[in-house]
Amino acid sequence: MGYPPQGPPGYGDGPPSAPPPPPGYGGGYGQPAQPQSSTPQVLSIIGIICWFCCSPAAIVLGFVAQGQFRAQGRPDTIARVAWIGGIVALALGVVSAIVRLQAGS
Repeated sequence: MGYPPQGPPGYGDGPPSAPPPPPGYGGGYGQPAQPQSSTPQVLSIIGIICWFCCSPAAIVLGFVAQGQFRAQGRPDTIARVAWIGGIVALALGVVSAIVRLQAGS
């Protein structure tokens, strides 16, 4: 019987496969996989609590947490809430102090 027709040599081989990524790389995308830490989330929550007692601490904790979230490649929304809320609380505290001083004069 007859064999199926063959094309020119080299066309039926297909493309060569790429070598596997080196061990230790997360998914083969060029960066090692990093463990997820809960520290930035804890810092953000403490920063939100600090709105009421020490707003400059909320700003600092929010920025530190945001840097840690970004280093882990995670969304940093709660950290932004912490430092933006700290700025708002600080501004409200300053405005409140100025209003009290003006009312007392």
